[in-house]
Amino acid sequence: MGIAARLTKRTAIIGTVSAVAIAGGVAFAAWTISGSGSASAQAGSASAVSFNAATPTQNLYPGASGVPVHASGVNTNPFPVDFTVSNASTVNAGACTPTSAVVFTPAATAVHLPANATGADVVVGTISMDNTADNNCQGVSFTITIAGSGVSASS
Repeated sequence: MGIAARLTKRTAIIGTVSAVAIAGGVAFAAWTISGSGSASAQAGSASAVSFNAATPTQNLYPGASGVPVHASGVNTNPFPVDFTVSNASTVNAGACTPTSAVVFTPAATAVHLPANATGADVVVGTISMDNTADNNCQGVSFTITIAGSGVSASS
C-alpha cells in the first residue's frame, strides 16, 4: 500500500470520527431546552364560625360550679379552626335574680372545629350559680351569647 493510499484511508477514518462527533454534538444541542413563564394561585376567603345551643348535660342549682356549657359548632371553611371564646360572652339569666348569680367562664383553651363541621359538639366554657340565686332561677333556661375569635388550625 502506497503513501497516498494510507493518507486517504487515514483521512477517511479521521473524517468519519469527526462527523460522528459533530453529529453527536448536534443531537445533544437539539435536546437542550430552556423556558420561562408565570403561574398564579388565589387564596380563598374565610367564613365566620357559628354556635348553636346544645342540650345541657347537667342542671344548675345554687352552689353549682363548673357545669359544662355545650354548643353545636358550625365551621363551613375547608380548613379546621381553633376558636377562642372571650370574656365578652354574655348570659341572659331571664327572671333569675340577681343576674350576677349566674356566671359564664370561657373555655381555658381554644375550641377546635374540624373543617366543614356541621354540628360538632364542643364545650365552650362552664357556668356557675352562686348561693345568692333566688327562687325565680328555678327551671330557667340560660342563653349564653358566645363571642370570640378564631384562627385557621392544623388538622
